[in-house]
Amino acid sequence: MGDVVYDIINRDVGVLLRRYDIFEEEWQTGYNDGAAVMVWDLYWTGPNVFPVHDRLQTYTEEGLEILFDSGALLLYKSI
Repeated sequence: MGDVVYDIINRDVGVLLRRYDIFEEEWQTGYNDGAAVMVWDLYWTGPNVFPVHDRLQTYTEEGLEILFDSGALLLYKSI
């Protein structure tokens, strides 16, 4: 948490806020087949976030890893 993400395409900066299993949410209990799906809440800043009111976005951990490995996003770990 608190790591900074840089989008090289849009030049926006985001902050990783929270990591959790999406099936831990109470409303999801009937859908869980026992597999954990880890997700991150990411808060974006900058002028290119569209729509502007959707600055908080959720990404699967695997999806973020793919974006980091491809170079589309850069990760700056917090101290």
